[in-house]
Amino acid sequence: MKRSIWIAIMLALGTCVADAAPVELVYTFTDKRTEKKTVAVEPDAQGVVKVLLRRDELPVGLDHLTVLPDFAIAKTGEEGYFIMPNGEMGTFRERTGERTAQNFMPMPVFGMKNPRKTFVAIVTGMPNSFTLVTQAKEGVYTIFPRFQLRSDPPTEDIAIAYHLLSGDQADYSGMAKVYRNHQLSRKACIPLKERIKTSPELAYSARSLAIRVRNGWKPMPTPVTNQTYATEPPMKVAVTFDRVGEILDEFKRQGIESAEICLVGWNRMGHDGRFPELFPVEEQLGGEANLRKLIKKAQSMGFQIVCHSNSHDAYMIADTWDAEYIVKWVDGTSFSNYQVYGGGRVFPICPQRAFERFAQKELREIADLGFRGLHYNDILTVVQPKRCFGPRHPLTRRQSAHWIGKILGEARSVMGGSASEGGHDFCCGQLDYALYASVPAPKPDPIPLVDRFVPFWQLVYHGIILNNPFPTTCNYTIKNPATRLMLTEFGGRPFFYFHSNYRDNGDAWMGVEDITCESDEALRAGVAKIKEGYDEFTARAHLQTEFMERHEALDTDVFRTAYANGTEIVCNYRQTPFVYKGRTVEPLRHIVIEQ
Repeated sequence: MKRSIWIAIMLALGTCVADAAPVELVYTFTDKRTEKKTVAVEPDAQGVVKVLLRRDELPVGLDHLTVLPDFAIAKTGEEGYFIMPNGEMGTFRERTGERTAQNFMPMPVFGMKNPRKTFVAIVTGMPNSFTLVTQAKEGVYTIFPRFQLRSDPPTEDIAIAYHLLSGDQADYSGMAKVYRNHQLSRKACIPLKERIKTSPELAYSARSLAIRVRNGWKPMPTPVTNQTYATEPPMKVAVTFDRVGEILDEFKRQGIESAEICLVGWNRMGHDGRFPELFPVEEQLGGEANLRKLIKKAQSMGFQIVCHSNSHDAYMIADTWDAEYIVKWVDGTSFSNYQVYGGGRVFPICPQRAFERFAQKELREIADLGFRGLHYNDILTVVQPKRCFGPRHPLTRRQSAHWIGKILGEARSVMGGSASEGGHDFCCGQLDYALYASVPAPKPDPIPLVDRFVPFWQLVYHGIILNNPFPTTCNYTIKNPATRLMLTEFGGRPFFYFHSNYRDNGDAWMGVEDITCESDEALRAGVAKIKEGYDEFTARAHLQTEFMERHEALDTDVFRTAYANGTEIVCNYRQTPFVYKGRTVEPLRHIVIEQ
């Protein structure tokens, strides 16, 4: 049966919870052949349709496989929406278009609400090995996972649980709650309220701003792709350790009493300088003696201070360079043709070897400097865990996730907490802070099929993992009113960055606006904007340990975020006032209603 005919029949018939759900499987082979099969799956007693495709029963020669139940279909013009795992939401308003997510897909979850069904799908088998596709074709919307099997041969059964929702749970808040309960019930993670009881470092972070200071860096993008000591570009010195101390003095003068400071580029040749080589501490910034003095000063002033390291990237200029520890392709060659950063062409390190060869030793050396808090290890949770085909350290994606979790867990053991760049949740039980939950961020230009972002990730993990919603909400008090409001709507822990904008090619991916300290005047002005964020956050920091229970549109461009303790925050993106429960929300402002 042609797929278009099958879709039309399913739209006409619909299904009820008690009925078997037709599920279309499309097998695409490496020789371009396509085969289709429809199976009927009975919902269980809880209304969950479970699709299980056993690894050893899959046809030989598959390139990719898609899974599409009859209820994951809608027509253009119908009521409802689809939800992507990074919070992208789209109503059924287009006839043609496509939106896909693969690498920047922080949770193996997606959903749809249409006039016939509302569901949330949780991919439990091969959760890091699919591309999520939302497609509008000839007026018909579908949302489905596409498992890439040639480049990522299956190492386990493919399994998807489609939870059918009803009543007041049949919306994206209900979808998120199902997944949160799934994660908590299987003890994949523990709420912040429990963890802060035994972690003073985490308790401090939960009530404090995150402040990042970029100390130094080499040109980015680099003019020298394969660097040697003879060809290595010089490092720009932006903020010495002594100058960081002056930043802290200005914090105190302006009334900022608590903040977690993260030094970025303190290591050999600065940010992205020579990873995995870290030591000696960069002399151009003041050297180890001045760094130790700074750490003691910060802690004596009541600040928590940590630093930025990297267990993911390797540059050939590093004194520890060895192709042995690099992630290997299926043919055994080193993973290359990757990004180019400050240190040149970068190669990803196999997570197992990163833990065994570097993390255990380096994290203790970092802790020995005096750092204590949520140690930041770059990149680890901003991309999907990679497969490694190295004969000495072969890893499936699930095993790779395990070793990344061990690296983050080691940071907790020796410094009190862990942080990384993104919100990918494959090791959510070892992650205390995500610098941003989603890399794709709201932009002025429309995104195909997407109406807006909603705090879907936060509805799952607020109260479990501290986070900021998007890179663009960095330095939010100097951004436009809508961006500033979005941090509040999404319940973010504010992060500020001295020298966030450092790339020479104009790629200001955290925003062209910046906070710097190249002069005393710039320092004072920057700290004043940070103080605005400090005052705003201090008033609602207690919400960081509360679950976000509900998010919804009250009207066009007006949104309500509700927390487990009864607090409501109403954000008005309009140019006109909005009245809620007798209170006026001014244009591009918010109100907080405490229980």
